[in-house]
Amino acid sequence: MKRVHTPAGERRFMVESPDIQFLERRRFPRYACTGSAEIFQSGKRSGWGTVKGVSRGGCYIETTQLLPPGTEVQLRLIIADTALYTSAKVVATDPLVGMGMDFMVVPPEQGNKLAQIIEKVAVLDLAVLQADRMPPNTVFRITRETAPDILAKIVERINEKGVLTRQELRDIVKSQQVDSKQSLP
Repeated sequence: MKRVHTPAGERRFMVESPDIQFLERRRFPRYACTGSAEIFQSGKRSGWGTVKGVSRGGCYIETTQLLPPGTEVQLRLIIADTALYTSAKVVATDPLVGMGMDFMVVPPEQGNKLAQIIEKVAVLDLAVLQADRMPPNTVFRITRETAPDILAKIVERINEKGVLTRQELRDIVKSQQVDSKQSLP
């Protein structure tokens, strides 16, 4: 996924696949995830669902308790073991499937939590994407000891370049395996 600029100067993202290229109209990239959602109106719970995608600008909630577009709600989301409380507006509905939600006001403390969620799910989303593209015989052994360092290097590389290639992922894992073998007594 790469960032492109439209004639109006808005940031959009070009989604590329082997077969198709199209311009994504969302303001921020969406990441696949699984989480829980409670939907409140006027302080009372009016529904619940499963969060299936999240971005800095909103989320998608699978639910059969749909609300009309334009409805303002409060959300309590739990994604990647982090709770987020924010107000949102329904911007799209898919009958009997779910709703697209646009975050309206995210207080600073909740914004920090949203950033933590995005960081966690972005790394997982990318790892799944990269794993899907790897040959079936590719084996990586990641131990409990090396996992935090590997994750930190993956996040660092993504923050630097915005993308992580399969070869870079392999290099990171291999370097950590070599480092952990050298540090053994």
